[in-house]
Amino acid sequence: MGAFLDVFWVPFWVDLGAILRYDYRKGTRVPILRADKMPKKTDDEWEPDPRGDFPRKVGKWRNRAGKIELRKFKFGRNKNQAKARLARVRELWTFVEQAVELRIQDRSQPVNPYSFDPPNHVEPIWNGDALWIALQLARGKVQIEVTRADESDNSFALKVNQLAAAYPCVVFVPEDSASFDEGTDQLRQAAEFDLRRIHRAAPNILPELAESLFETLDVYVANIRKRDVEATPDGETLTAFGSHKISNVDNIKAHQNDRPIASLDLDGCQDLIDYWRMRPLTIDKRIDPPRQMGKRTCENKIAELGRFFKWLHKNKAFSWRKPEDFDDLKTRVMDLQEERTSIVSMTKRTGYLPSELAVINKHATPLERLLLLLALNCGFKGAEQGTLLLDHLFLNEPHPNRQYLRELCGYEVQAADQFILYKRNKSMVYGEFLLWPQTVKLLEWALMQRKAVVQKYDLNHRNVLITKAGTLYYRQTLGSKNSSQIFTNKWQALIKRVRKSEPDFPYFSFSTLRDTASDAVRQKADGEVSSTFLLHGQPVKSDDLLDLYTKRPFAKLFETQRLLQSEFQPIFDAAPEKIDEQPMQQYTTLDKREQIVELKKEGKTVTEIMEATGVSRMTVIRTLDRLYFKRKKSNSN
Repeated sequence: MGAFLDVFWVPFWVDLGAILRYDYRKGTRVPILRADKMPKKTDDEWEPDPRGDFPRKVGKWRNRAGKIELRKFKFGRNKNQAKARLARVRELWTFVEQAVELRIQDRSQPVNPYSFDPPNHVEPIWNGDALWIALQLARGKVQIEVTRADESDNSFALKVNQLAAAYPCVVFVPEDSASFDEGTDQLRQAAEFDLRRIHRAAPNILPELAESLFETLDVYVANIRKRDVEATPDGETLTAFGSHKISNVDNIKAHQNDRPIASLDLDGCQDLIDYWRMRPLTIDKRIDPPRQMGKRTCENKIAELGRFFKWLHKNKAFSWRKPEDFDDLKTRVMDLQEERTSIVSMTKRTGYLPSELAVINKHATPLERLLLLLALNCGFKGAEQGTLLLDHLFLNEPHPNRQYLRELCGYEVQAADQFILYKRNKSMVYGEFLLWPQTVKLLEWALMQRKAVVQKYDLNHRNVLITKAGTLYYRQTLGSKNSSQIFTNKWQALIKRVRKSEPDFPYFSFSTLRDTASDAVRQKADGEVSSTFLLHGQPVKSDDLLDLYTKRPFAKLFETQRLLQSEFQPIFDAAPEKIDEQPMQQYTTLDKREQIVELKKEGKTVTEIMEATGVSRMTVIRTLDRLYFKRKKSNSN
């Protein structure tokens, strides 16, 4: 009987009605007969306490009596802010639990599974530093300020760096940045001295890797500025991809701590990558409360680290080399359950309706109207519109490959048809677009404006869109940001003007016009035609017309664009009669001006119009002079 017990007996304890066993893997006791008696409420059911605070128990701590119990935190009185604070504290507690598990797994002495006494183990609890950090996070602190005690500069810098290394999920900032910088410099000098001493003693063991990560990244950025350039009419310019890579490096330096590149062994490289795999919280103060960064954003940072490691490995100026098993680094970014199961992207509207596009067209200037129609007619975003050249326009001239279209595709090009033939700058995918009459008229207006600017500044640019100052719409600015921001600024100004008349008018970005147009194409045709419209796919050899026109359904796209022309007629009709006429600067909203004109048509006097519209007498007279009497005189002529 004793032998039987020795083999099959599992130690357990009775605790408050729940039978527990000791889990040797987790290092703690867990229930084996039943779970918690009461189900936990979700965060959506979270109710404040009598004082208005939102409390929640997270993790365990040792109270003043020495007993381990659940630790209660208060997360403020705003529910949304409390949820964000709770998420940050839970993230910290998860890190504390993982750290304890790692220590248990590293024990050299195995646990006896047949012992009647629970073995000595480390239960995860809030220690001094972790509890201090958790309390700060619960109060809403996103960045934890480390105060300086009566200590030297290097001790203060060491303390900040040790906290950052111990809790990589938290952002720490020194209270005294000058002392921190001085202490960091002292630590760096001491480390370099030790490295030189070791190198002298064992020159074949330790390579010279005294540089820091940030210093090396700065050299990497300098190399990008030198190599990632392209020839433009304004000279060598940083490419859009080069600008993207530099932006990635800036974000990496803003989020992660500096360290010697000598520490970038396999674990060190994985540590840098894991930070982004776990999707850290945003640190942009404009995003309140902070949220976990987007998956694509984190993938971009991991890809940039990969390019950096590859460059560093090949650079002869540095002794760093890829560690063994480097190709086995884990790079997959974590998915969030709420993202996988969310239906928001399927139910939330992300673009304008045709009726709303009509309102926008009604308020637009000729330039804004051209940008709108190029987006709807050709699916062009800022990059495509900014790189549109004179060579791409086939206005008042026949399609260069009309015979192929007729014989191979059965499409007869009409005499009035006018086209844009374009090759995308980034992917070099070729596309053709049948232009609507309104788009043609605005392009002719733009060419007239362009001609005056080119003559004034004696320019050699072939781009269609040139500013009044003689600069290209699509270029790299001095700040290395792509100038397609101009298109965003123009669009925001237009929507702001619309909202003066309609305060509740929705805002969607300029790039959503491309999605709206492609959706309309797909509704009238199919996915293949929509893909052709969006310039998706592989580049096609430009000298093989047979291959080009038998693979891409341009004829179907032209027919679809004809259908959309009639479908979008209400959008075109919303514009004034002279769609290329620059409106005079107005301080009265468009709907108010239209109301003044309509009241005048009804025979109202100036005084009656003033009372009905709530504007001044001079505003009524000026509006009637510009919009009513001038138009009436023009019609009589």
